[in-house]
Amino acid sequence: MDKAASELDEIFASKLAESHEFRSWFLSRTKFARLWPLARLLQAEQQEAQGEDPWWRNWRSESAGRIATKMLYIFEVEQTKLRFALHVESVISGDELVASEKGSYRTLAQAMMNQECFLNYMDYETVLLAPQALIIGDARTLNFDRRIPFETIAGFVPQFGQPQRAAA
Repeated sequence: MDKAASELDEIFASKLAESHEFRSWFLSRTKFARLWPLARLLQAEQQEAQGEDPWWRNWRSESAGRIATKMLYIFEVEQTKLRFALHVESVISGDELVASEKGSYRTLAQAMMNQECFLNYMDYETVLLAPQALIIGDARTLNFDRRIPFETIAGFVPQFGQPQRAAA
């Protein structure tokens, strides 16, 4: 994995966990937008399930051929116990989109749904974080349910405003 991309993933996960404002903004860009005021990020539960590994990173499903979701964020609406997941992939260049050619992100999200080891989430969406130019110029990005440009994330996380420099 590219070191710059890995650092951006770490920064993104930290900001999502720490900032209610950022979490609200991010959720409002997904199909779960109407739930953001009620949704709680299951960070502690994910950490318990992940053990030593970071709570959000590289969740794998044996049944889906050992494919990993780069970042997994599971939320719960406490009033209804509805759990939903955001399978997030961040890429700096098109070279990192190879797995999307096979549509494996949605396949993995589907395979992990309603399983106790993945906290029994009942719905999901796949999300790509990438530079705007890549989102516009690479048809493989259409294999994600949502595509969020780095440039819009940079309003909350300034490091996403310099993807070319981060890639160097």
